[in-house]
Amino acid sequence: MTQLTLHPVTRDNWIACAKLELPESQRGYVAPNVYSIAESKFEPHYQPRVILLDEEVAGFLMYCQDDTDQQAEAFWLFRMMIAASHQDKGLGYQAVTLALAEMETMGARLAYTMHKPDNEVAGRLYARLGFRRVGVLEDGDIQLQRDF
Repeated sequence: MTQLTLHPVTRDNWIACAKLELPESQRGYVAPNVYSIAESKFEPHYQPRVILLDEEVAGFLMYCQDDTDQQAEAFWLFRMMIAASHQDKGLGYQAVTLALAEMETMGARLAYTMHKPDNEVAGRLYARLGFRRVGVLEDGDIQLQRDF
């Protein structure tokens, strides 16, 4: 039986993570993984995670505590991608569920995420995970919130 897990991005897995690609139809929905990994080196509160299916790198996500929240109870899931070769297997749902569990362990009382307006797949995924629409961000992304 296969197992999905989240692991920190390390010297041993960052290149495989950086090489992951989305299907052509989804490019532009999420920043490239290599950009996100680099960004995490300058933002110490960012939590980059490699999504492993057994021992194979299958995706990437990143979250952080909201640095504007005085109680530090709000978190942002702002990157999430499953490689083209691993899509349509329910891995995104499992990966976000694991990330939400990590956030809750760190004290999260609510989580935010966002998606491009035309990314209906992401919208359905987040709705299944209990997120609800709460607004539109400056760049036009749909903002979602989930309470713990």
